[in-house]
Amino acid sequence: MLKFYLMPFVRSVLAASVIMLFSPTIVSADQSEAMKAIDTFDKTMLSIFRRGQDVLTAQTRPVMVIARDVTVMTKDGEVTFPRDAPNYLIFKSTSHVLLGIIGAVTPWPDEDTENARWKEDFENIAKAIDTLLNSVGHLDLPEDTKSRQRQMLETARAFTLDAVNRGTLTSEEVSKVINDMRPAWAANMRDAARAELGALHKAVSDARAAVSQDVWDNMYVVHHGGSNVTGVNVVELYLERVMPQKVAAGQVMFAENAHGNQAMADFVGYERMQRHVGAWAFGDPARMEVDLLGYEAGAILDEMIPSSPPLE
Repeated sequence: MLKFYLMPFVRSVLAASVIMLFSPTIVSADQSEAMKAIDTFDKTMLSIFRRGQDVLTAQTRPVMVIARDVTVMTKDGEVTFPRDAPNYLIFKSTSHVLLGIIGAVTPWPDEDTENARWKEDFENIAKAIDTLLNSVGHLDLPEDTKSRQRQMLETARAFTLDAVNRGTLTSEEVSKVINDMRPAWAANMRDAARAELGALHKAVSDARAAVSQDVWDNMYVVHHGGSNVTGVNVVELYLERVMPQKVAAGQVMFAENAHGNQAMADFVGYERMQRHVGAWAFGDPARMEVDLLGYEAGAILDEMIPSSPPLE
């Protein structure tokens, strides 16, 4: 009799188990189909959006692209104005011996490693310096400037060879040689900046003189560089000085890590499209310069992760 009364109970438990076992699968399948629909919808909307952006980009002319040279791109074609600054390359490149040394010791070598990478790199730096020293005398520079290059390079050469011969290296030694070279490479940076600005000003001035006032008024200007130079940028400082009205009007743009005239011109179209989104959706063309979720994130983070009170 006990068995007879237990059977309905067992059957109900088994039935509930079957429902629990298969219900999540059914829900998951429905969710999966819904997410596919979401993905398809998203791709369709973005495809339409990007098509509009592409059309806007194609219509964004004239554009002045400041890269290796200065190029004016109009609906009728392109005209390039050379930005020749050989001295800029000289001063900047010779000073890159500093980067070679830093690169050789980064990450800092394990003191217990017999065949440390820095030794091979230091040997290569010394060889490269030997080759360059043979050519320094032929550079079209004043004698005192050529002497500065020799002094900096010879200091680096002596340091790298001595470290390799000893087979040991300390961070204090690296800091000392950098400080010893500092006056020379700092002077090089000043001379490089002067050479770059002189060449840039001539190219931009020539480009401006070659177009009408109407073309100039409608022209966007785009320059580029790495993300690490967005704070203080030589070209940006120059443009702020020579075309403050364009800077204030948003006609000067920084294409971070974009390379090539077309990619930089495309960036201008992308940036203009973002301004359209900001204006239409928020009444503020600059709104998209802030993460779309940015303004809401602060309050949500306060709820999720309360800040600790200050120690004092």
